[in-house]
Amino acid sequence: MRIVMSMMMIIMTTAMVRAQQQIPNGGLEDWTRTPGSGSFKDYEEPSGGWTSGNGVIHIAAGADPVCEKSSESHSGQYAAKLTTRSVFGQVASGSMYLGVFSLNLANPASSAKRGIPYAGPVPTRFRGFYRYQPQGNDSAAIYAMFTRWNGNARVLIHEARLTITEATPTWTELNISIPPFDEAPDSMSVVAASSADGENFRGSVGSTLFVDDFSFEWTTSRVEDTRGPMPIIIAGTTAILPLVDRVRTVSAVDLTGRTLDLGPVNSSGSIDLAPCTHGLWFIIARDEQNVVIARSSGIVVR
Repeated sequence: MRIVMSMMMIIMTTAMVRAQQQIPNGGLEDWTRTPGSGSFKDYEEPSGGWTSGNGVIHIAAGADPVCEKSSESHSGQYAAKLTTRSVFGQVASGSMYLGVFSLNLANPASSAKRGIPYAGPVPTRFRGFYRYQPQGNDSAAIYAMFTRWNGNARVLIHEARLTITEATPTWTELNISIPPFDEAPDSMSVVAASSADGENFRGSVGSTLFVDDFSFEWTTSRVEDTRGPMPIIIAGTTAILPLVDRVRTVSAVDLTGRTLDLGPVNSSGSIDLAPCTHGLWFIIARDEQNVVIARSSGIVVR
């Protein structure tokens, strides 16, 4: 019995370390195609929660995508190629990010909704690889941002940012330290832009940024010192919850903010995920104080 308990403790400790939330599809190997029609072109975007400004080309006949799948990768088959374009005579930075794009013609700058749900230990480093060819005096930006809803607005807690000001013709590593935060984030996004000031429609048409192999890293001490939520294990269409006696509510949240109540937990700690339809979902368990005590990594439902 003692041996069995020891093995269980090892498994639970390993699971806690694995509760670290990695960047989904960080290798940019999986892509989703959106078909065009007539003079409006098809486009592709990385799947797993990534989006871009490509949606605008479906109202701009003949316009080229600002985000494209490229076989000129750092590793694996694919990387992302981001190119600053001119759309309706206005600078449109090549960009991609974790979040949702909802075109707002009245206020185009508000179209990008950055962020996916985040819980668990905060990483210590943000890593990736890039190549860059600017036009004129343009610069590119790659960053990871962590935010929290304060009840009235979304507040930026920290941003690990790299600004690229020179031509970088060969794959170069991005490796940025992330300091501890005073408060825990509830959302995160990774952003890459071929024109760093593209949000303000400034940049140089033709600037091109390649990115690949994004990841987070954690030091052992950071993981041990952070009392993050326990992992929820996904087996097929069933979620297996830890800490069953403490769980009071279980919900599923997708990238658009849609929330589903998954009902009560049975004695085995299993929850049916059938209500979760197409999209990227996160399963979240809360205790009677409404504190998140367990969560899953992103689950893609097709």
